[in-house]
Amino acid sequence: MHLTLLLLALGAIAFLTFNIVISVRVWRIRSLPGWRRALPGLPLRTAPAATLSRAADTTVVAETLAFPLNAATAAVDLFELRRHRTRTDRTGGSGPSV
Repeated sequence: MHLTLLLLALGAIAFLTFNIVISVRVWRIRSLPGWRRALPGLPLRTAPAATLSRAADTTVVAETLAFPLNAATAAVDLFELRRHRTRTDRTGGSGPSV
């Protein structure tokens, strides 16, 4: 049981680190408007608040919102990075690199 919890915690930390890294990469794309650069960070900032709601015995909020918000962050980040790479490849590599 202890090994299972350890592996689960390591997986959660790895997923959070992945989310933070790709959010920073999207934030550094200067060709995006400011609201689109900030968009992936918003659910990433909201998910810990949903997770911390467990301390107030509102586990329904944490169970319902925390993981979907983190998954939405990853999906939006990957979409923006893929779109940026496609756009820069089409234009011959002109534009800021990430």
